[in-house]
Amino acid sequence: MDLLERLRGDDPDEPVTGIDVSRYQGTVDWKQVQGSGVRFAAIKATEGAADYPYSDYYTQNAELARQAGLAVGGYHFFNPNADGKTQANYFLQVVQPKPGDLLPMLDLEQTGSASGAQIADGAQAWLETVRAATGRKPLLYTTAGFWSQIGSPAGFDNYPLWVAEYGVNQPHLPQGWSNYTIWQHSQSGKVAGIEGPVDLDLFSGAPEALKSIRL
Repeated sequence: MDLLERLRGDDPDEPVTGIDVSRYQGTVDWKQVQGSGVRFAAIKATEGAADYPYSDYYTQNAELARQAGLAVGGYHFFNPNADGKTQANYFLQVVQPKPGDLLPMLDLEQTGSASGAQIADGAQAWLETVRAATGRKPLLYTTAGFWSQIGSPAGFDNYPLWVAEYGVNQPHLPQGWSNYTIWQHSQSGKVAGIEGPVDLDLFSGAPEALKSIRL
């Protein structure tokens, strides 16, 4: 029994599958992606506080993915050494989240030269700024290992979790969360319309519940 069948269990609904992409995926044929059964996509939009040189990858792909019928959102790769609120405002300026988009996502996986407390403060500032601008709690992407590395800070478990872990039947959750919203279960997936490997994701709910993580 493969991973998707195990996760489906007795539920007759198909698992809700997604991908997350960045410039490394190159040109994407979004109609083929949608035709393969993918239902949502997060696209890297920004990194750091300003002047990310590949932000146009988001703007070029987001509308094409929407037109293909996918739920699409932007994600921000957090720089632990830059101000969290400044990073959030930069992200919002580039992405300009729209009704129907996937919730914005904060990718938290690097420590740089910052302490765990500094990273937690910066991430909280980013999340609160984006929440205030959109009226919804953003998704927080991380791993159990990284979360432990920065001291398992409290006060984040009210944000929906996008957890990453590969080669397991179920992911380990960072301290504070009792469940995940999305699970990135592979870095080496194959999807029609994309040359080379791509990150594969699973939504924890039924297909009709996908609207709960859309603006």
